[in-house]
Amino acid sequence: MDPFRFTLRQLQHFIAASEAGTVTGAAERVHISQAAMSQSLSELERAVGQQLMVRTRSHGIRLTSSGVRFLGDARELVARAADVQQEMSDRAERLIGPLDIGCYTAVAPFWIPFIAEHFIVANPGVDVRIVEGDGKALQRQMLEGQLDAVITHTEHLVDGVRHEVIRRGEGYALVAPDHRLAGREAVHVSEFGDDDFVLLDVPAVREAQLPKLRAAGLEPRIRWRSTSFEAVRGLVARGLGWSVLVQRPPVDVSYDGLPLTTIRLLDFTPSDICIAFVQQRHSRRLAELIDLCRREGARLDGLSPSERAPGASD
Repeated sequence: MDPFRFTLRQLQHFIAASEAGTVTGAAERVHISQAAMSQSLSELERAVGQQLMVRTRSHGIRLTSSGVRFLGDARELVARAADVQQEMSDRAERLIGPLDIGCYTAVAPFWIPFIAEHFIVANPGVDVRIVEGDGKALQRQMLEGQLDAVITHTEHLVDGVRHEVIRRGEGYALVAPDHRLAGREAVHVSEFGDDDFVLLDVPAVREAQLPKLRAAGLEPRIRWRSTSFEAVRGLVARGLGWSVLVQRPPVDVSYDGLPLTTIRLLDFTPSDICIAFVQQRHSRRLAELIDLCRREGARLDGLSPSERAPGASD
């Protein structure tokens, strides 16, 4: 049987180049010299007998039509090789290999530190990369093969992905302590009337939260906007408006030390926190991360592990 003409390392370099857009960026990503990266890409093209990319000084790297098709095959081969390596290491009960995770910006402060301490530090053999951003955009990257999973909200899911819930949603109104509704345990959305509203101004919130408020009989009077979760809390703490959030820190205090009050909403159903993925069969690395997050979510929700049954949903 003829030997393979290209190596897994060359495939990894080709993937890095396609994602970085330049030879220099790809070399920095995989920690080799620019000359070594350029040589590896040229050897790969000779091995497959086709031009996979066009390299220019002014525009960096652009994939040819053959390169676009080959990129999908390259990612599949590298992923399968990682799975085989993991299956071999499973016998030694040690997790190894790459794991690329996307995390919706608004949930990142709640989950990334936990994952860092309890998964990344605990599994030094796993090369974990975490990318923050918009939940839907990250899922599109996942569908293109760039990420293994995405932590996001169930209402942000896009077509073609599966998911597992790791924590129940906890939607609430956030107000300053001197707000006229601050003494209430629960309110209807419409009771806020024309009060100034502070919007967490990210696409997923605009697309999911605002229609819910309108369906509950309120057209929010948006006075302030911010893409920062903590900036929204700070604006509310200073009495500049009210807001609706789903993630809830353990202390009702803003960054600058001002108190906040939360109120349960009677007619607002929040989305749950979930891990989205594409393949029904997980690598052991991803399966253990999902299980770890599910158990942490159950602890935070006050549930026993048996009360939150595992299982994937389409």
